[in-house]
Amino acid sequence: MPILTFDNEVGADATRWHFYTCSAPWLPTRLGLSNVQETQRGFLSTLWNVYSFYVLYAEIDKFNPLQYKDFKISNVMDKWIISKLNTLVKEVDNKLDSYDITNAALKIESFTDELSNWYVRRNRERFWSENLTDDKIGAYVTLYTVLVTLSKVAAPFVPFMTEEIYQNLVVKKKKNAPESVHL
Repeated sequence: MPILTFDNEVGADATRWHFYTCSAPWLPTRLGLSNVQETQRGFLSTLWNVYSFYVLYAEIDKFNPLQYKDFKISNVMDKWIISKLNTLVKEVDNKLDSYDITNAALKIESFTDELSNWYVRRNRERFWSENLTDDKIGAYVTLYTVLVTLSKVAAPFVPFMTEEIYQNLVVKKKKNAPESVHL
């Protein structure tokens, strides 16, 4: 019978995320598979589900975000999540500058929860609309922008998942994009 390791069960990103968010780095931490799995179900699954939601509907509509570079966002929910995203970037940058890794990670986790439970849930009908209206384009452009930026912000914490998101959303679409989220 093979010995189960964390990598076989949950992966490196989940293990890393658990260490970032469970307690401050200088405090002792209980490590167990169930703890890491709970962490994985929380942040990582939520991020992946939002990403999968976007990809599913963008592929159905054959939506190319690069065609809408100068699209003006007018929906209040779009403006709200972009504002929250800009605040997140600033806060995570400040937290990392002061070596406050735990709180930086918790900010990312909280934002991802709001993205899923407030933005995506409240705007599903916009994505489900049959016609590619300005409102639907605004939802796509906004979610694309958020996912790309969030993948950059979270890249130091969960490098493998964010690389996968970045490769699919950016590198496959932009010829001159940096070849990795880490660049």
